[in-house]
Amino acid sequence: MKIYVAGPMTGYLGLNFDNFHRVTALLRKKGHEVINPAEVNPDLNADWADCMAVDIKLVAGCDAIWLLKGWENSPGAIMEWLVANRLSRGIYYEDENVAKQPNYSGADGKISST
Repeated sequence: MKIYVAGPMTGYLGLNFDNFHRVTALLRKKGHEVINPAEVNPDLNADWADCMAVDIKLVAGCDAIWLLKGWENSPGAIMEWLVANRLSRGIYYEDENVAKQPNYSGADGKISST
């Protein structure tokens, strides 16, 4: 299965790349093809919008999305979840205790509900 890893980056040390790499290694060990945005664009200073334009296309080309803890408060991960959800891709969570729906607060650049 081709899986895209999504989760929070902004505000995390090293953009949370260590966590993305950890999960990617585990999924690859299980035989999955994994798309890791931290591998696609490893530049810690890259423009957020440019990265998201690429990442959204990558999500659309995957069979499923794997959401890391904290995804529900990440504007980028929320967008990736929305794409996966609307395109009927599989949605998996790092931990069954994480939120299954995004936090549509509308504050701090987050997506607001309409």
